[in-house]
Amino acid sequence: MYVYLVRHAQSENNALTAPGLHNPSRRADPGLTRKGEAQARALERRFAEFVASSSKATVDAEIWTSCMRRCLLTTEGIARGMGTRARCAPALHEHGGCFEGARGARGVEGRRGMTKDEIEGEFERIDAPEEIKDGWWDPARGCESVRDAQTRGAEVAKWLWDKARAMREGAATKADVVLVSHGMFIDILLKTLFDAPRTTGKQGALFCSQNACVHKLHFDVAEDGESVGMQFFNDVTHVPMDVRSGGSVDGLSEAYTKEGSA
Repeated sequence: MYVYLVRHAQSENNALTAPGLHNPSRRADPGLTRKGEAQARALERRFAEFVASSSKATVDAEIWTSCMRRCLLTTEGIARGMGTRARCAPALHEHGGCFEGARGARGVEGRRGMTKDEIEGEFERIDAPEEIKDGWWDPARGCESVRDAQTRGAEVAKWLWDKARAMREGAATKADVVLVSHGMFIDILLKTLFDAPRTTGKQGALFCSQNACVHKLHFDVAEDGESVGMQFFNDVTHVPMDVRSGGSVDGLSEAYTKEGSA
């Protein structure tokens, strides 16, 4: 099973001078900047070319996306480029969840996030599960901790391995899997898959993703054991130089030390 792990295009929060959950100017569920819109169009072209270059008439692929607006806006173009539909996977959301206010400040309030009807009403190529009919985030949770995000990363890793095993055994149709998620959660997921240390606070190692980048992973389920390989990392060759953004070590490090990324 091949997994294409995509970071969303630049969000309005990413463009803040201090793009973290501690910034009172952040939005709970931001859209894309103009630069982000250009990056999303570049991703659409990339995946359209991927389909066009295939030796098969159609490409078997599943597209899964975070329910956060910046990912939905990014995913819509990918699905259009591939000529298929995408599905929401609430577990792919960014660390922190959906809330207004600055982390650690008084007055922080959780938000429900977009509902199934809101998502499907706005995004014609994205399907949402019944479980989010009232929104994908529980406002009572406020802001998710790093440890909780790491637990969620382990659950998503297991979900991917279960998919790979089912494809190997013939219990599921063989397909490429495209996941559209977020910078900090991608770091958490990759650390889980590659058995790197998962700690809170200052990190000794980071997987840094630029906006609209693509990572390609190969999940190999074989008789002599299982392994996951990184075939390419942080590929942004499809994004014009003048609209590239994100991926700094400092930004991701600060996200851990201050418990939050935008």
